[in-house]
Amino acid sequence: MINLNCPVCKSLVSSSSTLFDLKKDANDYQIVSCNKCNHVYTSFEKEIDVQEYYDDKDYKLRDTRKTIFYKIQEKEYKKVLFLIRSFIHSKSCSLLDFGAGKGLFLNFAYNLGYDVKGVETSLPRANYAKQVFGLKISTDNYHKGLIFSDKFDAIAILHVLEHLGDPKNLMQELFTSNLNLNGIAVIEVPNFDSWQSKWGSKYWMHLDIPRHINHFSPKYLKEMLKPLGFTILKEEYFSLHLGVIGMLQSIWSWLGYKGFLIADLKERKNIYLLIKIGLTLPFAFLFEGIAAYFKKGGIIRIYARKTT
Repeated sequence: MINLNCPVCKSLVSSSSTLFDLKKDANDYQIVSCNKCNHVYTSFEKEIDVQEYYDDKDYKLRDTRKTIFYKIQEKEYKKVLFLIRSFIHSKSCSLLDFGAGKGLFLNFAYNLGYDVKGVETSLPRANYAKQVFGLKISTDNYHKGLIFSDKFDAIAILHVLEHLGDPKNLMQELFTSNLNLNGIAVIEVPNFDSWQSKWGSKYWMHLDIPRHINHFSPKYLKEMLKPLGFTILKEEYFSLHLGVIGMLQSIWSWLGYKGFLIADLKERKNIYLLIKIGLTLPFAFLFEGIAAYFKKGGIIRIYARKTT
């Protein structure tokens, strides 16, 4: 894969301004801002096998159901699901999770009485969702049209858009063909305009190159949604798991840390790392809470109603 065009407006990278350069695994990348549409994205001119970065240790499939991280996810996502139901005004709700991963979010929804289906192109993750939770998952690459036999009352796209080469057109096709009128879209992406992004700079956890091609600000994401026929209902900027851990890594970057904290927790967890986390976690939680209050938290979560 080579990326020399803006994923949204398709302008050449020569029409963009470089924000900063960075290197990973001997490859050079640029984080650039498109001068035509103002979208921020990752540019690279050397052929990269991005799929290899999904198969390595950072994204390796693991069963996390007995971990504290799973409990935190369950608590946070159940709150999201209760809010979706309140917007729909019905206990009966069909939900599509686009980019369902291992099926955690869908399983939480199913346990709350949702009628659920998912899309996940990673076969190991899709198989996990099917075998462990008994979920119905499509593994086809989506381009356009109806995915299943009916439209849905709600569609969730959680930490997917940052990976896509054409996020705006995909959203338009997905929502037009698969979301009911007055249905609810829930979109969550990292917040490039966050304090942790500014403080961590090229060591910000959610920069995650080359897997993350797009880097959204709240203003830009909302501007993408409105022409697609959506009314914004609510915005949230705090994540108990992805937001706080992102802030933790940004704080550590002040002290010279240049690693990827999620990978260290999975592969190199030791007593020193746990003590370091214990000492700095209260500060990360405090800073991220204040940041979220000012809409500068590490994630953007938008709830929107399809009105046309």
